[in-house]
Amino acid sequence: MKAIPYFNFANTLEVLEFYQKLGATDIQMVLGSDEMFIEMPESQRPKNPEKFVMNAEFKMFGNKIFVSDTWDQHKADHTDSNISFVFDLNDSKEVQAVKDFFTKATELGCTIEMPLEEAEWTEMFGMIKDPFGLSWMFSGEN
Repeated sequence: MKAIPYFNFANTLEVLEFYQKLGATDIQMVLGSDEMFIEMPESQRPKNPEKFVMNAEFKMFGNKIFVSDTWDQHKADHTDSNISFVFDLNDSKEVQAVKDFFTKATELGCTIEMPLEEAEWTEMFGMIKDPFGLSWMFSGEN
């Protein structure tokens, strides 16, 4: 069994565009205008089906993440929400990928909550907050 993080947003198309710039790969999505919803009662259809993300998935650092729009695309509060990645300090590619992520995140306007540096429990830890309120945490382990 495995767990897959699932986040809801009011503007998932915008979120996916941003995450793609940040390094997301393998983005797949189903919009509310998809033919599988043709027979859905009008009262249950989203207001803007061509811009409503029923479900999407992408990969970040090889890990699958699910996202979708909130019903009626109301604002989702991600205060104190985070996603955590643990990386191998002995794997130079993983260490570099995390460093590159922090650089790119900063360039794209993310807020550094904790710089990527040594912490009491690890040689490398850091945390950023993206423009949508989600915090991304990285902790190295040997």
